[in-house]
Amino acid sequence: MSTPDAGSLVNRYLDASFLVNKRFDTRLREQVGQNITTDQFCALRMIDEKPSCTPSDLAELLCVGKSSITALVNKLADRGLVDRAGDERDRRVIYLTLTDNGRQVYRETELEIQKVLEPYLVHFKPEEIRNFIESFEKLAALLTHEGGRENE
Repeated sequence: MSTPDAGSLVNRYLDASFLVNKRFDTRLREQVGQNITTDQFCALRMIDEKPSCTPSDLAELLCVGKSSITALVNKLADRGLVDRAGDERDRRVIYLTLTDNGRQVYRETELEIQKVLEPYLVHFKPEEIRNFIESFEKLAALLTHEGGRENE
């Protein structure tokens, strides 16, 4: 971006992003308690949504290293939220699935997150929410491509 106020726009984004993430995490911990972290919830969500999810897939989706994913998956497995199963053809490949308890914790946490966010969403028109989410998704997609170029 080569506009004269690029620095100010970036600072506004950073300030708002930091504040939203910190306050959201705080409210979520207050609502859900210490039962599950945001990272653990995101992992459960991704495992639930991606059939044949591997720890490598999870590391890529969460943008973290494989050692971090190993620790996260171990915690989830130790709590009985995730099962690990080896591939019959390639023993090096491990697939992650939610246990019944993991699916229940995921669904309950998802409802708690909705409860945390709903009181704030009433301050926006539906089209404002849709525009914000679409813009945020576009930024996320651009950030996944080197140099911020759209998929060509």
